[in-house]
Amino acid sequence: MSNIKIFVTHTPNSSQMCVSDPLLYHVTAGSDFQTKPLPEDMLKDNTGDHISYKNKSYCELTTQYWAWKNIEADYYGFCHYRRYFSFAPEMLPEVGWGCLTYPYMDENTRKKLCIQEQSIRQKIEPYDFLIAKGIHTRELYADSVYEHYKNASELKIRDLDSFCEILCGKYPQMRAVSESYMNGKTFYPCNMFIMKKELFCEYSGMLFDLLEEFEKRTDLSLYSREGLRTPGHLGERFAGIYYEYIRQKGGYRLGELQMALIEHTKPSDVIVPVKQEKLQEIPVVLAADQAYVPVLFTCISSIIDNSDAGRNYHIYIFHTDISEDDMQVFDRELSRLNIRIDFVDVGVRVSGYRLQAKEHITTETFYRFLILDILKDYPKVVYLDSDLIVHRDIAVLYDLQLEDSLLAAAIDPDFAGQYNGANLDTKQYCDEVLGLSNPFSYVQAGVLVFNVEALNQKISVQELFRMADEGDYKYSDQDVLNIVCQGRIKKIPMSWNMLVNNRGLRYSIIKSAPAGILEEYEQARKEPYIIHYAGDRKPWDDPKADFAQAFWKAARKTPYYEVLLWRAVQAPKEKNTWIDRIVEQISRIAKKILPQGSWIRRTAGRLYWNLK
Repeated sequence: MSNIKIFVTHTPNSSQMCVSDPLLYHVTAGSDFQTKPLPEDMLKDNTGDHISYKNKSYCELTTQYWAWKNIEADYYGFCHYRRYFSFAPEMLPEVGWGCLTYPYMDENTRKKLCIQEQSIRQKIEPYDFLIAKGIHTRELYADSVYEHYKNASELKIRDLDSFCEILCGKYPQMRAVSESYMNGKTFYPCNMFIMKKELFCEYSGMLFDLLEEFEKRTDLSLYSREGLRTPGHLGERFAGIYYEYIRQKGGYRLGELQMALIEHTKPSDVIVPVKQEKLQEIPVVLAADQAYVPVLFTCISSIIDNSDAGRNYHIYIFHTDISEDDMQVFDRELSRLNIRIDFVDVGVRVSGYRLQAKEHITTETFYRFLILDILKDYPKVVYLDSDLIVHRDIAVLYDLQLEDSLLAAAIDPDFAGQYNGANLDTKQYCDEVLGLSNPFSYVQAGVLVFNVEALNQKISVQELFRMADEGDYKYSDQDVLNIVCQGRIKKIPMSWNMLVNNRGLRYSIIKSAPAGILEEYEQARKEPYIIHYAGDRKPWDDPKADFAQAFWKAARKTPYYEVLLWRAVQAPKEKNTWIDRIVEQISRIAKKILPQGSWIRRTAGRLYWNLK
C-alpha cells in the first residue's frame, strides 16, 4: 500500500475547518508568524529544514519546501484549506471558470468529492503525476498564460520574464516547453498537484533553485503586499511548465483532477469539553447575521453590564457570515475574566434546509435548534434573541429548576389576545394547525431556557428542522417549539420577556387576552427584566418606538453607536413605493371583505407576507 500524504495548507492565525482523513495532513504555512494556539492535529512548517519565514512571499510553497526536506512519502500532494481535489470517478458540473464550487464542506460535499481514503487511493495510485485540472485562458479573460500574468494588476511582467530567463539558463532542456506553455491557452492553477516521490524531488529541487536565483536578482522591498507574493505566483506557473515538460518527455502516467472551491471555511463546531468546571458556566446563545452586528453587540453589552462578577458566563453567537474584524471587536471590548465569547459558524449544519421564516422574522431564528447538538454537554442553556435589552442578571434565569420541563419560557400575550378574539384567523390556525390543548399556554421563544438532555431525548435537531421545512407555520420555529414541548414548559414571569408595544398596536391586541395575562403584561411593563423589541418596528429604525430610550442608552456606550445612528437616519419612516402602497391598499380591502377564519383570507394573508 502506497504511503500517500496530501498536505492541506492553512494561513497563520486563521481559524479554518480541517477535513479529517488519514491521507490529509493539515499544515500551517508560515508557522513562524503563528501567534495563536494551534489545534493538536495541525502540523507546522517551521520544524527541521524549513523556509517558513519566507511565507509572506512564498505563500504555500513554504509547506512544499518543508515536506520536501523533512517528510518521507511515496506520493506528495498539496491543496488548500478552501480548495480541495475531487476524487470522484466521474466529472462533476463546474462553474464558468472551470472549478467546482460548494458553499460548505459538509457531509454531502465530501461524498460528492469522494474525500475518503479508499476513493483517494483508487484515484491516485494508477498515476505518477496528477495536477489540478487546466483552465482555458479565455475563462480568465486572457489570450495566453503569459497575458494572464501580465493582466494581474499588482504583479510585474518583468518578473515573469526574469524567471523564464533563469529557467532557460539553468535548465535549457525546458526552454521550448516553457515558451509553449507561456504562449499556450491552458493554465494549471493554485500550486495543486500530487506527484510520486521521484518526480516531486526533481520538481522541488528545480523550483527552489530557480526561486533562490530570482530573489538574488530582484529587489522586492517596495512591492505591495500582493506583489511580495511574486515568488508564489511564479511557482504556480512553474508547476504548469513542469507538468507539460513531463508530458512531452513521456514515460509517466499523467492526469488531471477537478478542483473544488469551498466558500465558507470557518469551523462549524465549538467542542465543549465535559469537565466539572465547564458545568459551572452559564451558557448563553444568541444568533445573528453580519447586518445585525451593532444590535447584537448592544444586547450582549447589556447582558454583561448586569452580570454577576462571581459567576462565569460563556456567550455563544451562532452565525454564518459575521466578519473576522467584528469578531475581534467583540473579543477586545467585551471579554472579561468571567466572560468568554465564541462565534460558531453554523453554515455546514443548516446547509440543505430551506428554513424560510415568515413576516419580519429572520432565518437566524432557527439556529436555536442547534443548541441540542453543539452544546449537548451542558445541562441547561439560555437562548436570547438579539433584539432585546437585559436589565437583570441572566444567572437568575439560568438557575431556575426545570425538573421534567423541556423548556422555560414566558407566555406570549400577543398570541393570547389574538386567539381570544382579536384575530379569528389566529384562533382557527391554532386549533387546526398547531393543535394545542391549551392555547393560552403558548409561549414566546425570544427568551428560553433549554433543558438540553431532556429535549434531546424527546426530539432530534434534524426532526426539528424537518418540521420547520415541511410545516406551514405562521411563527416559524416558535410554533415548532410550542408543538413539541406543549405540556412540559415551565412558565417564567413575563418580565423576563416583555414584548414592546410594536407600532402602538400590540397593546390593543393584548387587551383581548384573558384578564390574568393582560395584568401580568401590564405589570411587566412597569419593571421589565428583559425588553424584547419583537415586531417589525425597532428602536434603531424609529427612536420614538416603545422603550426605545432603553435601547439607545445601552447603544450609546458601544463602538457601533455611530453605525446605529446612521442607520436610524437612513431608515425610511414609512413605505412609500407605489408597489408598497398598492399592497397595503389591497390588504385593507381584503380585511374588510374576506370573512375572518376563511381559507381564502388565510391564503390572501400568506400572499401578502410574500409580497412584503
